[in-house]
Amino acid sequence: MEQSRFSLVLWATDIPALAHFLAEAAGMELEDQHPGYAILSADGFWVMVHGDESYRGHPWYDALQQEGLARGVGAELRVRVTDVAAAYRRALRLGAITMYAPFQDEGFMECQVLGPDGYLFSLWAPSAKNR
Repeated sequence: MEQSRFSLVLWATDIPALAHFLAEAAGMELEDQHPGYAILSADGFWVMVHGDESYRGHPWYDALQQEGLARGVGAELRVRVTDVAAAYRRALRLGAITMYAPFQDEGFMECQVLGPDGYLFSLWAPSAKNR
């Protein structure tokens, strides 16, 4: 698997839970998983999930140990899915918290949920007439 030009690394308190959420709710493909990390892909884009222990020298390491739920604050992860309503239901079954239930906007359907570690996911799809 060739690494994409741009990839994303998410720090997680529970690597399998976040990797499972990304695969099931966001429709990403799990490429590799070990105790300390997971790699998923979508359309050639990589999302890597690492445990905090990978970053012990990082200035935020101690803060994240105290504020585990705050790690996702300030980021919105937008993921195009094939069926927003189905992705939303899967996300809720996996323990996500609803921010916005599926809604129709100009040209697209979208929902927003808080997933593992407080990451905000916007799951969206173009409207049928815009596909």
